[in-house]
Amino acid sequence: METYIDKAGTMSTAETLGENGTEANDYKFTKLKYSSVLKHLVGPDKTSTLQPGVYLGGLPTPVPSIYEIRVEKVMQSCAFKSALGIVAGGGFGVVMALFTYGVESPSSTDPSKVPTIKETWREMKSRMKSTSKNFATVGGIFSLVHCAVETYRGESDLQNSTYSGFITGGFLGIKAGIKAGLLGGAGFAAFSTLIDYYFLHR
Repeated sequence: METYIDKAGTMSTAETLGENGTEANDYKFTKLKYSSVLKHLVGPDKTSTLQPGVYLGGLPTPVPSIYEIRVEKVMQSCAFKSALGIVAGGGFGVVMALFTYGVESPSSTDPSKVPTIKETWREMKSRMKSTSKNFATVGGIFSLVHCAVETYRGESDLQNSTYSGFITGGFLGIKAGIKAGLLGGAGFAAFSTLIDYYFLHR
């Protein structure tokens, strides 16, 4: 059985042309080549996923439901990204506190005495609380500023990290003076730019 396609793009076979095949004389059919199909699936004629209708690799997929669209909007909001930055920063702060406590000597115990489990836990808890709070603050502010800058510029590039780092560092350091704010902004901008370049734009 041979497969045909007309100029309108409708596929048909020899069985659909009529019992006696007379309908084939009224149309001009060309044989469908698999190379032309591949062009529409993975080639230069591939249907863009940005066009109306959801397509994956040239094949139609189910349209997202209203609930999926709402969830995606919430996850793309600056408030959600800021909250995620707070949680991630707090978790990273806990890890850093445990690491630094393991390589440093406790500050609230007598060096001549062996610290008890209760004293060790009290020192670790205090350090984890302080460090996680600082990292959560930095993560939340940076995520919020980065989302706002990206939304305002309408682009997702390396400059967003530079601007966001400068604003975040300046905001955190301005309490100690203008000079400290400028130095903090410059340092944070350089650090965030290098991290973003290494992980995303390299």
